[in-house]
Order: sequence, then C-alpha cells, then structure tokens
Amino acid sequence: MRKLSLQAKIISIFTIVIILTISTIVLQGSHTLRNAVKETYVSQLKGITTAINGRYEENRSINDVQQTFDYIKHREEKVLELNLYTAIEGKHQVAASTDRSKLGNDTEQVLAPTFNEGKTMVAHFEENGVFKVRLVSPLLEDGVVTGAIELLLDNTDDMKLVNQRILFTMVGGLAVSIILLVVLWFSIRRLLVWPLMTLREAALTIQQGKPYEELELNASQEINEVAHAFNDMVVNLEDRYYKSITDPLTGAFNSAYFKHKLAESIQDSKKTSEPMALLFCDVDNFKKLNDNEGHMYGDKVLKEITNLILDNVRSTDIVCRYGGEEFVVIMPATNSEKAKVVADQIRNKVSIHGNKSVLTPITISIGIALYPDDTDEENIVHLADQAMYTAKGLGKNRVILASEMNIATNKEYQRKLVDQRWIFNTVLSLTRAVEIKDSYTHSHSEMVSRYAATVASSMGLKDEEVHRVSIAGLLHDVGKIGVPDSVLNKEGRLTKDEFDIMKTHPVLGYNILANVEELKDILPYVLYHHERPDGTGYPNGLRKDEIPLGARIIGVVDAFHSMTSARPYRKAPLTLEKAINELNKGKGTQFDEEVVDTFLTLVDDLYRQSLEMTS
Repeated sequence: MRKLSLQAKIISIFTIVIILTISTIVLQGSHTLRNAVKETYVSQLKGITTAINGRYEENRSINDVQQTFDYIKHREEKVLELNLYTAIEGKHQVAASTDRSKLGNDTEQVLAPTFNEGKTMVAHFEENGVFKVRLVSPLLEDGVVTGAIELLLDNTDDMKLVNQRILFTMVGGLAVSIILLVVLWFSIRRLLVWPLMTLREAALTIQQGKPYEELELNASQEINEVAHAFNDMVVNLEDRYYKSITDPLTGAFNSAYFKHKLAESIQDSKKTSEPMALLFCDVDNFKKLNDNEGHMYGDKVLKEITNLILDNVRSTDIVCRYGGEEFVVIMPATNSEKAKVVADQIRNKVSIHGNKSVLTPITISIGIALYPDDTDEENIVHLADQAMYTAKGLGKNRVILASEMNIATNKEYQRKLVDQRWIFNTVLSLTRAVEIKDSYTHSHSEMVSRYAATVASSMGLKDEEVHRVSIAGLLHDVGKIGVPDSVLNKEGRLTKDEFDIMKTHPVLGYNILANVEELKDILPYVLYHHERPDGTGYPNGLRKDEIPLGARIIGVVDAFHSMTSARPYRKAPLTLEKAINELNKGKGTQFDEEVVDTFLTLVDDLYRQSLEMTS
C-alpha cells in the first residue's frame, strides 16, 4: 500500500469496503432465502404429517394410513417416501411405507429422539445430485407418542430456483458494486483526489523553481480553504525568497544569488558546450561622488545605474549587485563579441547619464571573462575582476576582455605614465602658482612637507605612509589657487565672509587632486588638515580620531610654520618660544596631543633647518 499513489489507495480502500458490504448483504440475503424455503417446506411437511396423524388417531387403521401414503405418493411427485413407525411387540418397526420392502424393518436409531421425547426432526441434505428434505414427526394417540411418521421430499427444483436467485443476487450485487465504485471513483476524484493532485502539482512547481500560477479550485469548502491558504503561503514565501535574493537598495539580485546562478550557468554551459560570459562592472569615481554629493545622492545614482544595466541586457541575462558600487552580469550562451556589444551599450548609457554632475562625472569600467574560453569555473570571477581593474587602470570608462588584458595593458601603459606625469606636474605647477600668488607663503609648502615627513617617521609610521604624508604636506594648500587675492593677501583680520571663503580651500584642493589616481590616498590629509580635535575645525567638524593621523600631523606643522613665518595679517613672525607656547596651549583642542609632543622633541632641529633654508 505504501507504494501506491493517493488515488489508488483511496479507491482500493473503498473497493474493499464496498465489496465486503455487498458480499455481506448477498450472503445474508442468500441465507435468509434458503431459510425461508426450508421453513416453507417444513411447514408444508408438518401439515402433511399432522393430517396423517389425525387420520390415524381417528381410525386407528394401519391400512388406512398405507392408503393415504400411496395416495400422497401418487399425487405429489416431490414426495419420495412416506414411512410410519409403530411399536410392535415392544419394537419400533415400519408399519406402513410407500416402499413395501421396508415393511417390518426395525426403526433406525437416529429416530430415537422422536420416539422417546416426541421431538420433530428436520434434515436437509443432498444425495446423488438430488436435494432432499426429511421430516420425522411423532405419532400421537390420545396425546401419547406411540410411533413416528417420516416424510422424505425432493426439493431439487426449488433449490435450483433458490440458487438461481442467489446467483442473480450476486450478479446484481456485483453490478451495483461496480456502479458504486465508478460513481465513487468519479466523486472522490472530483471532490478529493483531483484537488489534492492539483495542490501536489503546485507544490512541485514551486520546488522546481517554475513560475507559479494561483490555484483556483472548485472543490469542497475545506479544500478550497486549503487552496486559498496555500496561495497565501506561496505569496509570502515568494516575497521572502525574493527579498532573500534581492539587494534592497537597487532591486538587482544580491551576491548570494549571484554565486548560486553562476554555478547553474556554468553547469548549463558544460551541458550545451556553449560559452557563458561574466561582466564585472565597477562605477568610476563613486567614492568622490559620495564625498561631494552625499550618500543619499550616491544611493540614487546606484539605483539609476542598476536600471540602465537592466535596460541594456537581454531577458536571459542575470544582473546582480556584487557589493558597494560593483555589479556583475551573467550572460548564458554568449561569446566575447556579443558580451562586448552589451558591455559597450551599458558603458555608453552610464557615461551619458553620468554627465549630470559636472563636479563628479560618473562612468563605469567593465571587465569580461568567458567560461570555458578564458578560464575555469574557480577563477572566472577573479579574472573578470582583474579585467575590470585593468579597465580602471587604463583610464576608466572602458570595456576590457580578459583575453586582451595583456595587450591593452602594454599598449596603454606608456600613455598612462605620460598622462599621469603631466597631471602631477600640473599639480606641482599649481602649488608654485599658489606660492607666487601668496608672496608670504614662499617655500611654506615645502617646509610643511619636510616637517610632516620627519614627525611621521618619528611616530613610527611605515615608509610608504611617511611618503604619503610628505606629498600631502607639499600639496595641502593647493586649493588656495581658487581663493581671491583680496582675501589671500589681506592685511589684518578677515571678516566672517572672507574667512568663509578662505575655509573653502581644503575642499577645492581635494577636488583638484581627486583626478590624479596616484594621489587618492593623500586626499583625506589635504581635505581634513584644518580639522580640530574639539570638533571646531573645518570643513566637516571632525573630532579626535575621526581626523586621519596624516591630517593631524599636517595641521600641527602647518600652524607652527605659519606662526614662525611672516604673514599679511602679522608682519613679524612669532619667536620659537611663543610658537611652542601656542602649540602647548592648543593641545587637545586645536592640535593633537601626541603629534604636538612628538613635534616638540624635534622642533629645535627643524626650526634651525628652516632658518638656514630661508637665510
């Protein structure tokens, strides 16, 4: 039974129940019919024996009984034999019989209950294919048993009729059973099995990940309620599943779903022997966009870029947000030419859309790797990522195939060096221009760079970080190129509006330097070198450790060199002692304590060197 389907189990159970029920009814009816026939014969036979007994009591003549026996035998074909047993000389013998050969024979012992107790005995039996009824009734004289009357009757025809009726009943019962089973089968299938099978198919559809269509069953109220509950459950499950595989910000699939679908796509590629392409996309300048425009605007841009990608891929392609500003696109059954066409479409659309912000234009760099043409399933993501970084390294806003990485890298390397060298020289020229523009800051940037590098080294920073702090010190005031000369060279205290203009120079410097890839690590030092530990600095009011260490170092040495140099608002520089007092006074509020303490251990040598350079 366990191996049978639900439908087969239900039909089997009801078949057994119906067959047992009909069989019981048929057997009961057959038994009742047989008993009725037997009772009829017994009643008739009792009537005959009673009449014979009455005739005997009236005449007390054996001859008269014999004549009656012969007459009955002659008139009734079914009567096989009639016997009268009486006591003769103390023995019970056959006194009268339709079979003359039995006259005088002793009575069979089986008739003793009738002689001794006056019982009427009936027996039904079959002999040589003939159904017979045997009735033995007591012979009474004045209420006393004096003998017995035996009647043997042939009821073969009646029993055949009974058997025919029983057979008819059985055939009828079988026909009724079949009709009931058919009706029951259709009813159960319509009301129970079909709805349950429909629910089962719906469950299998969900299990196999196929699109789900809402169930509409016209079954019993209970099953309809189950169907409605199932629909609600599926909707809730689909909603939960969709949320579990979807990035909440952009609406694209998330990285967990990407890993699952990538494995599936690779398996499909193995089965079909068609290559699949993976696009690894990264939004260019996105960090600068967040810094300049804010994270809310950055989130808005990510949503728009997601829609641009979705609008420019095929319906069979899968777009996922890999993390941050990175997106991946799985392209089944795609060669390198088709993948590059789609990638270029995405790049062009993002480039056009990204021109909305002049300050931080948005573009996208895309790397493409193919399975199995370029790599195996373990390294396809890494290779596509490498291709994307190659695109970024070659100037951003471009598409690079993994197969052309080396060629593209070698081709663009020299151009990149030339471009970056030109940009760096331009930045240095701007620094010189600031010094020329502000006559009082002659060699200021160079001295801040030297001081900052010495302090950073003394504080145990690594050589790479010392170098970055040194470069930041050299470029920290580059933003002053955008400050009007009237403010920059004003003698005396600045007004509030003028000071507000002066406070823009860290942001201006940041924006100028942000276009140089090699300087991205020093941008926070340039942007935050006027922040203060007590939160009163600018441009963002950062506090204590929120300020990068490189910016805190530049803030201290910049202030010291400014105090010990001539300024438009202060013709005579402060002495070394007064400058040291100002640093100590500002520890913990304007200046970082650790940086000041380190700097003061070096200040004598640094101050002497600066005097030698300016003399």
